[in-house]
Amino acid sequence: MKRWMPQLITAIALVAIGWFSHGAIPGGNSAPGAGSMGRPGSSGGRSSGGFQYGTSATSNRQEVVPVEVTSSMLAVIRERVRGSGILEPERQVSLLSRVEGSVDDVHVVEGQQVSKGMTLCTIDQEELRISEQLARIEMEQAKASFERLEGLSEIRGVTNQELEDSRFTLQKTEANHARSLIDLGHSQPEALFDGIIIRRRVESGQYVRVGDELFAFADFEPLRVRLYLPESEVGDVELGQRCVLRSESDGPVLSEGTVERISPVVDRESLTVEVLTTFPDAGVTLRPGSFAHIDIITRTLKNCIVVPRKAVLKGEGRSRIFRLLEDGETVQEIDVVTGYENETIIVCEEGLGLGDRVVVQGLDDLSDRDRVSVYREIPVEVDSITVERMDGGSADRQPNPIKESRTGPTGTSGETRGDRRAGKSTGRRPGKDSRSPSVAIPTGNTAVDPAGSTQVETQIQKTSEASGTNSSGG
Repeated sequence: MKRWMPQLITAIALVAIGWFSHGAIPGGNSAPGAGSMGRPGSSGGRSSGGFQYGTSATSNRQEVVPVEVTSSMLAVIRERVRGSGILEPERQVSLLSRVEGSVDDVHVVEGQQVSKGMTLCTIDQEELRISEQLARIEMEQAKASFERLEGLSEIRGVTNQELEDSRFTLQKTEANHARSLIDLGHSQPEALFDGIIIRRRVESGQYVRVGDELFAFADFEPLRVRLYLPESEVGDVELGQRCVLRSESDGPVLSEGTVERISPVVDRESLTVEVLTTFPDAGVTLRPGSFAHIDIITRTLKNCIVVPRKAVLKGEGRSRIFRLLEDGETVQEIDVVTGYENETIIVCEEGLGLGDRVVVQGLDDLSDRDRVSVYREIPVEVDSITVERMDGGSADRQPNPIKESRTGPTGTSGETRGDRRAGKSTGRRPGKDSRSPSVAIPTGNTAVDPAGSTQVETQIQKTSEASGTNSSGG
């Protein structure tokens, strides 16, 4: 009995498992529709149909792409040639010592404004004065000797040779005296023109020799920048053209000037042409020796439609833009003809209208007629020197995160405000697929509410209340 007991228990367990499995999982027709709602693979007609309906809805739902848009604007474009160089004064000289001696006094310091003829320092004059006195005595002695011999020549008391030698001696002593006066003047160096002391090399009591540097001074009005431009770019540059100066490539404009000189030759080593630009007022805020970026305005283009450069996709010989349609939720891919462009903007000559809104962020995931969700509208960032706005459109507004309404600029779209309050809409059943329209972002072709955002918020609140009434009533 003990030997057969395990086998009996095993047989009973197998029979129980088989009976339980047969009862728990029927063939499918014993209880149609019962307990099979959550089983997609069952043969129940109701549950199977429900699963297939959900799969179809998911496949037909189109993905909404979040994008960032901006509005095209009308502007004047000033084409420019860019270069960089070092600010340098118009005139800068180093004043050297013309005499030898110790420095008695120094009258100026670095950074001091000096005028023409102002004495900068005094070098020991005592020895120079003595030399001048000796030269004057010799000159007077030679003059007296010449006058005496000249009187004797009338009575033939001297020969002509003696008279000529006396004349030459007088001229020599006069020259020596004049040189001593010049040396005495060089002991008091003077400023050669109006300027600023930029370097001082001497101190009181210092001994200087002929050729030693005493001072360096410069004229800061105007300041100049030498540009070395490629030969291909110099063709558009002309004398007198306007140019602007910046300390950084995209920084604010610090000074304006003109093109003063263009070199007639090309440098053999660098293959560039030297262009000299002048800035009369740059010395007020800038210093010589600073690195500067220069933009030369070469041509002006008027009535240009401008969009950000990143809004244009180029490839395969085409230039494409995704334009937002009036419903505010669909984009259209259009081909455009582009013109001038720089680091930030590009001109659309054909294919785009003024005030059209174009996508600038999220272009990689878009195709024609895709649905989008506008999460922000940004202005067109422009350089005030290169681009001058003419339309006064929305590019100057702050980024607006409000989504544009599908009802268009007027906010009607074939229905009246009374219909919206009553929960009625043309072409739609009340209470189904109803959404509160958002505020339309004004563009170049959109009328802006002068009362500000108060009326906009009131309209949104009323529309939301109407939608809630329709949902409860439907």
